Amino acid sequence: MKKITAITMSLALMLSFSAVGVLAFGGNTVGKNKTVTVVVIKAEWCSACQKVDPIMQDLMKEYGSKINFVMLDVTNDETTAQAAAKAKSLGLTKFFEANKKMTSTVGVFKSGKQTFVTSKNYSKSDYVSAFNKALS
Repeated sequence: MKKITAITMSLALMLSFSAVGVLAFGGNTVGKNKTVTVVVIKAEWCSACQKVDPIMQDLMKEYGSKINFVMLDVTNDETTAQAAAKAKSLGLTKFFEANKKMTSTVGVFKSGKQTFVTSKNYSKSDYVSAFNKALS
């Protein structure tokens, strides 16, 4: 059941990365989750996010169920509040608070520890390198 839900959520995200709201895949919290989690802080009005979007879509297809992708949408007050609640539930409050005004920020976490963070980075190879390092 959990695997089916993750697959369904992955497909939904691939179809609509720019959807309003917060989407999350995988375990209950980043800290308790033994897998790799990628967190993206985004907003619909952010031109840098629009450039990062196709890169993340490709990477979500490539990495599939190997990585949990979490989108924290700060488009407006409502989505920011939802993102803050999702960040809290995942143990990402410090990361979110430190980066919520820096849209297009991507953080990689392994077993609750941040292993990579970047902003306005349009280099797919940088993400591939960070993801592979976290997965190893």
